[in-house]
Amino acid sequence: MTEYLTHDLILNLGEEAPEDLTLNMLRFRARDTTLVMARSPVANDKTLDQAIEDQLRMLRKKSGAMTITPTKIARLGGGEHSVEAREMAIEFKVGDKPNFQLQAACMIPGQHRLLVINYSKPSPLSSDDIEHWRAIKQELRFT
Repeated sequence: MTEYLTHDLILNLGEEAPEDLTLNMLRFRARDTTLVMARSPVANDKTLDQAIEDQLRMLRKKSGAMTITPTKIARLGGGEHSVEAREMAIEFKVGDKPNFQLQAACMIPGQHRLLVINYSKPSPLSSDDIEHWRAIKQELRFT
């Protein structure tokens, strides 16, 4: 099993505390899939569902034709350390390029920040791709 650590260094930023807008993109060439992890701050008065709706509203503005399955409650990670998330499937076009995506979003434990994980491909996801996505979600661990 290959493990991937998303934070691999520590920076001393003095007294300033910047917003974490980091983005990690991992490409699985043999599958032609991409895993993207994006983080963003969430206003203190927003719920997980409201933050997701804000994120989807921005995606709708940037995309052409888009189909989104109803959001369902999901779990990220396994066992006692799993986190409640929202999951959906999204199909959209950017220009004339199709994108087929599975997405899960949650609040990062102990923080008021949204973590969105997208597993995507420029063609429909195969059953092997979907199993890969499920394994990634199940084995995910928060630091």
